[in-house]
This record gives sequence, C-alpha cells and structure tokens, in this order.
Amino acid sequence: MAPVKVFGPAAFANVARVLVCLEEVGADYEVVDIDFMALEHKSPEHLTRNPFGQIPAFQDGDLILFESRAISKYVIHKYKMNEANLMREGNLKEATMVDI
Repeated sequence: MAPVKVFGPAAFANVARVLVCLEEVGADYEVVDIDFMALEHKSPEHLTRNPFGQIPAFQDGDLILFESRAISKYVIHKYKMNEANLMREGNLKEATMVDI
C-alpha cells in the first residue's frame, strides 16, 4: 500500500498535528514540502488539494482532504487501534475534549 501524503512543512502547527496522529497510529506517510515563502501553497497545483490555498493538505489514494482536524480524525478512524481509543468514543465528555 502506498503511503499517504501530507503536503506542507512539518514546522507548521497544523501540519505537525497531522504528523503526530500518523506517528501515533504507526501509519506510513510521506511529507511533501510546500515552499511557503515561494507561495507554493497558492499555486494552481496546490489549490486542487486545498481550495483555500493553505496547508496542510492530505492525500490517501484518490481521497484528498484539507483542514488538520478533519485529516486527524480520518487518520485515527482509518488506523483505529484496539489498544488505544484516541477519539474517546463512548464517553461524551472525553470525546468533546478531543474535538476542541
């Protein structure tokens, strides 16, 4: 299975959020650097991944997502681990804290 791709520099907080989730679940991934200073995030190619011209963007096969929290939820649900309930499903208060 090809690794998922995360578009954006790891130094940015929203990209780091996605990378932490990928690391936590042990997923294979590739970081595709986007040169923020050269305005690559506003390029036509990147705008097909994120119509707002922001980072991160995420690709898993033909699925493309943007918004770090949505990406993180997708990753956690896709790679759900029996030993860790990262979304705190089953406990409304804890699940709400994860969504904040």
